[in-house]
Amino acid sequence: MGGLDFPLLADFHPKGQMTQAYGLWRDDRGYSRRAIIILDRDGVVRHSQVIDKGAPDIEAVLTAAQAIAAMP
Repeated sequence: MGGLDFPLLADFHPKGQMTQAYGLWRDDRGYSRRAIIILDRDGVVRHSQVIDKGAPDIEAVLTAAQAIAAMP
């Protein structure tokens, strides 16, 4: 995306494990809320976006990812 190379994580198995860690799991419904979370190289959350309706703000995601990639 945008000339950046980065790993992706999907919360597939065990179901809900990662989304529970980020407070996104909906136990009452058996699935998680949609979100984009960007971590820096040290595992610090630098950008997060929960998408309840519609599409994510791709410009904000790209800007955050580029800023993190430029960090020393």
